[in-house]
Amino acid sequence: MKFFCSLLFLSASCTLCMGWTGTVVFEDNFDGSSLDTIKWEYQEGCGTEFGSGNLQCYTRNNVRVANGNLVIDARRQNMEDKEYTSGRIRQRGLGFLYGAYVIRARLARGDHLWPALWLLPINNECRYEEIDIAEYRGQAGEARQLEMAGHWGRSWDALTSRGVKNTIPWDLSTDFHEFAVLWLPSKIEWYIDNQKYYEVSLVDGTFNSDPAKLPCRGSTQPFDEPTNFIFNIAVGGPFFADFPNFDPNTWSKPSMEIDWVRIYQE
Repeated sequence: MKFFCSLLFLSASCTLCMGWTGTVVFEDNFDGSSLDTIKWEYQEGCGTEFGSGNLQCYTRNNVRVANGNLVIDARRQNMEDKEYTSGRIRQRGLGFLYGAYVIRARLARGDHLWPALWLLPINNECRYEEIDIAEYRGQAGEARQLEMAGHWGRSWDALTSRGVKNTIPWDLSTDFHEFAVLWLPSKIEWYIDNQKYYEVSLVDGTFNSDPAKLPCRGSTQPFDEPTNFIFNIAVGGPFFADFPNFDPNTWSKPSMEIDWVRIYQE
């Protein structure tokens, strides 16, 4: 399987791409008036099944489609034992293996807001493969910082992680930007607005050198199972362990908008 960036050269990757080529095997432009539940499912709940230590409940009431965008809202709102609500959706179906996964989005702003665009297989029993396309902290001082990572192993508490926190030229909550990963059998590359920011190898032993963390099903090759998009905004949690207590009055833009999402394959 080959992927390349148009108008420059044929290659498995490129540092600065003019656009992704290939067959679009999945796409949503969010042009309707409601979420397409053939393509997406709501993930709802207040427990630890969607993250430990977070302060929100996830509810479909915080997910909407408006003005050509998917919108996920975080709110100061009581639900069960939590003081905040937010939204989370997951791509339906068996997922896709390899390709360019591209999202045009504008991220949320506000203390301890945690907008995330990521990939995770539906079946995580004894094999965990998470690709974080973009993880963002809503603090004003983090407006130009973005985290990108891959996590692979037996389970969430027995895995190897590789990632980076990058400084970006723009406030990612102000305008729309394209966030992408190019996922190949040999490596994963991360892009913003067609510029490569990070890369990890899948064949140099980075992820599978510790026998205690190897999955107990499937192969020992990292990241070789079909995966699905997840989009959400979490509130609080371990992602903010090094930050002071937050004030929800700083939530100047507690929404994440997604203009479109595509998966390209060749």
